[in-house]
Amino acid sequence: MDNRLIHGNHFHHSKLILLDKLKRLLLIALLIGLAWGQDTVTDIDGNEYETVEIGEQVWMAENLKVTHYNDGTEIPTGYSDDDWAGLSTGAYAVYDDNESNADTYGYLYNWYAVDDDREVCPASWHVPTDGEYTALSDYLGGTSVAGGKLKECTEGSCPESEYWYSPNTGATNESGFTALPGGAHYYYRHMGYNGSFWSSTEYNSLNAWHRGLESNHSEISRRDYGKDSGFSVRCIRDETETGTILVLYNTGWNIVGLPLDVEDASYSILFPESIEGTLYSFNGAYDPATNLINGEGYWLRFNEAGSTTISGTPINELTISLNEGWNLISGISTPLDITEIQDPDGIMISGTVYGFSSGSYSNEEIIEPGKGYWIRANSSGSIILISE
Repeated sequence: MDNRLIHGNHFHHSKLILLDKLKRLLLIALLIGLAWGQDTVTDIDGNEYETVEIGEQVWMAENLKVTHYNDGTEIPTGYSDDDWAGLSTGAYAVYDDNESNADTYGYLYNWYAVDDDREVCPASWHVPTDGEYTALSDYLGGTSVAGGKLKECTEGSCPESEYWYSPNTGATNESGFTALPGGAHYYYRHMGYNGSFWSSTEYNSLNAWHRGLESNHSEISRRDYGKDSGFSVRCIRDETETGTILVLYNTGWNIVGLPLDVEDASYSILFPESIEGTLYSFNGAYDPATNLINGEGYWLRFNEAGSTTISGTPINELTISLNEGWNLISGISTPLDITEIQDPDGIMISGTVYGFSSGSYSNEEIIEPGKGYWIRANSSGSIILISE
């Protein structure tokens, strides 16, 4: 085994004008998306929401309208006003019991639904804490002006709005949050005038913190309200966990891997002391490479022994495709005993996991983060590496 592994005229004119307008609209939409860092997230019911990055936080740019908890259980609804007021368990309602309102404003949830362990926000998202709302308003210049920067208004005609009552004071929506006046439920009121949003933070046994926006103010208010109140919900993305891994290497050739999810996977960034042009992948033959892929192993050469620190998001599970014969693989972010590798296709040949160090191979029992390994398969298939 080689150690190096190296398209009348009037109609035509009108069509061109129309196409030009469409192009401009698409460009504007694209630029807005780029400026606000927009993407989408989907809840358990299949509802898709625009998102927006504000400072270091990523928020839904629409109100929640999910009807199930994340485990698939239905969130109760359909209560009369009196019955709603007596609840101490999760529920949602639609303003004025008119389902069409949900299309624009989402549903109104009591705090018990917000606090339920089964969760209302999509996976990897959560109902923001009181502190996270404070961080948002601080980033936008403080409570006295943040409300205006959060409120929806008609683009190019702010503070005019199709949804907020006039005067919609201070509204610019420069944050991209696009807050809507969905009103509240403890007897339906205030749609068009007020938007109220739950936090996940309890105030006391009866009340919890919320944030409020009003049509005649530019501020964002912070008040505690009864947990039986029905307010809108915006979800915020979970903070990404960051990890660092120290990878040691020897003089000469090494088999390396990428043990974290990183923004830049080029070998010159990950292994800055490596020799230029010496990264090779293996897929039945050796191919030059510039970027590393999680789960794959690579040959890489160094003039001197040393170490590098890689920072990124930890990887706790990987599915790796193997070809029949020899394969170069790498592991996850934690050491993994080879006996814990899941082999649903029964393709791994026992005793054929080899590491390489200081010019020689050795049979290995542990897959270490940042290192690469040879493994042999009797046919094509997949193996799974999971950190329990």
